[in-house]
Amino acid sequence: MKILHLFSDWKWTGPSEPILNLCKELERRGHDVTLAYRKPPFPVGDSIEKMVLEKKVHGMNRFRLNRPLKLYSLSSLRDNLSDLMGLTDYLRSGKADILNVHQSHDHILGGLAARRSSHPVAIIRTDHKRDPLKPGLGNRLLISKLTDGMITFSEKARKESVKHFGLPAERVGKISPALDFERYHSNRPYKDMKTAFGIAHDELVIGMVARFQKYRRTEVFLEAVKRIVKEFPGIKVLLVGRSSQMNESVVEPMKRLGIEPWVVLGGYQTENYFDTLACMDIFVFLMAGSDGTARALREAMAMGKPAIVADRGMLPELVENGVSGFVVEDSPEKLAEATLNMLRHPERRLAMGKAAHEKAHREFRLDRQAEEVEAFYQEMLRLGRWKSQ
Repeated sequence: MKILHLFSDWKWTGPSEPILNLCKELERRGHDVTLAYRKPPFPVGDSIEKMVLEKKVHGMNRFRLNRPLKLYSLSSLRDNLSDLMGLTDYLRSGKADILNVHQSHDHILGGLAARRSSHPVAIIRTDHKRDPLKPGLGNRLLISKLTDGMITFSEKARKESVKHFGLPAERVGKISPALDFERYHSNRPYKDMKTAFGIAHDELVIGMVARFQKYRRTEVFLEAVKRIVKEFPGIKVLLVGRSSQMNESVVEPMKRLGIEPWVVLGGYQTENYFDTLACMDIFVFLMAGSDGTARALREAMAMGKPAIVADRGMLPELVENGVSGFVVEDSPEKLAEATLNMLRHPERRLAMGKAAHEKAHREFRLDRQAEEVEAFYQEMLRLGRWKSQ
């Protein structure tokens, strides 16, 4: 198959790496794959373009992909009109059987170009968001007129997309995003991050990784910590990440709750990220970020960490309650109860970590994702263009 991925961004953000990895794996499977991305508007350290070159993905930046469309801006109108004409010609020349779009701007631009080209190209939308697409007028038009199939990351999102947009069930596929397991070696030697963070070696570490904004509900878990340390004072809570809301979402609550001695602010980790995950004994995750993949949770599971997650969104689909962790109501009482359960029963905690590792390496494999995406593409080509009623 000839596959064009359209991604109107230049930043190395949440969806970027999974998209690149998928393109590379589909290419390895023998497909003609191109990733069209936006060229950085100024010199930057990290960008999609940089990683396209490093990973040797077949990419192109011939389209401006200037989003969002600004009707009051002549340059924005000019760029988008130029892209519409150029992409129409590109598709008309038969260079793609599949057009996979990832954001609303890609979807509008690519969908219009595909329909104008009169070439039988299947338009596939991958929904990267934490919450399913809202059934507003704009999205309803986008799905009904410019979509042949959708890929979601959760069963909940798949069902809601079918319900809200009238897409036939066979045209909406739930496919788990993958991890690059070459980066995850649970048995390799890791740096001693406990010492680096000032944590004693006999202290158990409860970890969280997030952009600590208010909606991530870190304060709720900090309230649980106040209950936990009454029974298990020999623990540390390691918070890895940063945010402009760090003070109001983490620092002020932990001071108010009087739990400062038990909380370690690990900052943003890049070079030592996996070493930091390795020093955790329990992983807590209450809310996926805006990109919706719950990637930090998937990574912790791949590292063999038992997880405590909130009964929200896709999280119950990732963690099997009582098997690879606990799925609970995210109240201080329930979070404390689940954490204490793991702390009181180390053998259960270790068994859950093993189950999490096995699930991750079974379900989050890149080859499995690519195989499922490939099969979905082929089914969409077989079904042909979707014409909504």
